[in-house]
Amino acid sequence: MNVVVLATSGLHTDIMVNFLDDVGIQPTAVLIEPSQSRRSLLYGRARRLGWRAVVGQVLFIVIVLPLIRRGVEPRLKAIRQDYDLRADPLKESRVTTITSVNAPATRELLRRLDPDAVVLSGTRIVKAETLDAIAAPVLNIHAGITPEYRGVHGGYWALWMGRPEEFGATLHLVDAGVDSGAVLSHVRPVPTAKDNFATYPLLQLGAALPALVKTLIGLDQSKTLPDPVPTTGAGRQWFHPTLWQYLIGLRRGVR
Repeated sequence: MNVVVLATSGLHTDIMVNFLDDVGIQPTAVLIEPSQSRRSLLYGRARRLGWRAVVGQVLFIVIVLPLIRRGVEPRLKAIRQDYDLRADPLKESRVTTITSVNAPATRELLRRLDPDAVVLSGTRIVKAETLDAIAAPVLNIHAGITPEYRGVHGGYWALWMGRPEEFGATLHLVDAGVDSGAVLSHVRPVPTAKDNFATYPLLQLGAALPALVKTLIGLDQSKTLPDPVPTTGAGRQWFHPTLWQYLIGLRRGVR
């Protein structure tokens, strides 16, 4: 099967590609774009959320996140073992560097590759022009239950809102919106007392990768995708917590 991975570099991309390799769906190309600059991300969020929220997010990242990450490696190792996740860094020979998922050169490369499916991992929003250049399904694993929890850290926000039953991940088709494409599968792993903000994303990824594999195998065998999961409403888009939001969550027992 001709599968192309469109991604940013990082641990979750390494794990996804390794997982596909290990089940026999070896991607024919892994296209890596550079991460967006923090400066552009901050200004973009400030235009949408205001500077007070952005300052709160920066305080959370600078002060709280390093503390959360202390001592989580044993739990991360246990998750990798539970879901057979291999975190070996990708060899340079596996990777093709692109300037952006939305660059004209990337669209031309995707046309030449002519994939049966494209899988995203951590990219910026893919614009309609790029999606139109791909004559195949574009799939994404989102770390939250959509459409209720679009954006980032959806599992954390479900717990924060007192809805542990909505902790999970979504395999969905990609459209030009933010995690708004047709839902193909929801998975709902149960976080343990050892999990926190720093381990939730890996738990969600590990639970969702088998759904991705099942969908790709079905597409290869029958040339069709599963029927979309019925959903209602548009939900809302979530962002990184601010320092004060995280403190509120702590009082609610959410780490």
